[in-house]
Order: sequence, then C-alpha cells, then structure tokens
Amino acid sequence: MTSQEILEESVLHAVDALSEQSTDQVTKIVADLFKSAVLKKYKDAFDQELAQGRVQKKNIDKSVDYCYSDISVSIRKLPQLNADEKESLLRKAKQMKNLVRKTVERILIDKGIEI
Repeated sequence: MTSQEILEESVLHAVDALSEQSTDQVTKIVADLFKSAVLKKYKDAFDQELAQGRVQKKNIDKSVDYCYSDISVSIRKLPQLNADEKESLLRKAKQMKNLVRKTVERILIDKGIEI
C-alpha cells in the first residue's frame, strides 16, 4: 500500500468516525459527500476498466463504497423519514455492501470480464 493510499484510508476512517459520532443529519450529509468525492476516482476507474474488459477488485470494492456514500446522501435528504428511520435504512444498506460486491463480481465474471 502506498503512502497516498494509507493517507486516503486514514482520512476515510476519520470521516466515518465523525459521521458515526454526529447526531446532526447535515454533518452526516457533508461527511458522505466528502467520501463520495474521494471515492469517485475509483468509480471512474471501474467504468474505464469495464470498457476494456478487465476490472481491478480494488476498484469494484471502492465503487461499491462510493455508491453507498452517494445513496446515503440521498436517504439523509428524504424529508418524509425521521433520523431513526434514515439510520435504520443506512444500517441495512451497509450490511448489504458485501453481498453487493460479490454480486457485482459474479455478474462481471458471467459477462466475461476479468477481475
């Protein structure tokens, strides 16, 4: 792991900790927006690699994390749900991330994409 990757992981963990400690939805949204911005490069790399027929596992994993952060922003903005309902939905979505990763990998393999 490069020093840039170590720094990036440290920052993402710090943002996660800040979000978990906060009870304010706005702070959580800002944290998720920040994470999305950091992780977007992996989603972009995934898209480029997909077109070439070979995708790095790291880009799959980080793309799923990007999508989760992006979805989190949308869920947190829903006015018809209270904070507890939003947190419950996000906990369920977070628990599903590994299943999503495995499903994406299986679909890619079935489509002839190398991982």
